[in-house]
Amino acid sequence: MCSCSKRWRFDDRMTKTAILRNFESGETMKRLFLSILLIATAAFAQPVYNALSPQSLNSGDVVTVWNAETPAAGSGGASASQQVALVIKSSRAGSPFSVDGIFSGAPGAFEIDVQVAAKDLDANYQTCSNCNITTVDATNQTFHLDAVQVNAKFVRLLLRSRANTVSITATVTGG
Repeated sequence: MCSCSKRWRFDDRMTKTAILRNFESGETMKRLFLSILLIATAAFAQPVYNALSPQSLNSGDVVTVWNAETPAAGSGGASASQQVALVIKSSRAGSPFSVDGIFSGAPGAFEIDVQVAAKDLDANYQTCSNCNITTVDATNQTFHLDAVQVNAKFVRLLLRSRANTVSITATVTGG
């Protein structure tokens, strides 16, 4: 029998010190603890809407504002996605962006408003012109919106209504 198999065999003569030595100064226990912590963090993490400073969105950047979430329908607060700060460049007019989304199943009758604001306060967000999303591709449950004539500093999505309780993943892309 190989000496390594004897090393890990537990019997009545093994002391606490011998067991700890077998764990290579606690490295195995550290790895186990970190693995459990990582799994627990992912399993119990809840989205915190508008709790952090908005992420900046440059041309070509993509920011996920809802990630397989089921926000409550309403008029603000928990109904709103994470907000994004639009980067205004002097070489172009306004701050164009696009929105893409996918539902996990058929949402039924729904409305998502794409809202913009000059100042990042809940009461300042207003739905931009022609930015009410009410239809999806019937096969894939996806939607897309181009907001090319927008002159704002911040953007967010607001779930006004949804008939079926399905999750949504949505992104905003800088134009």
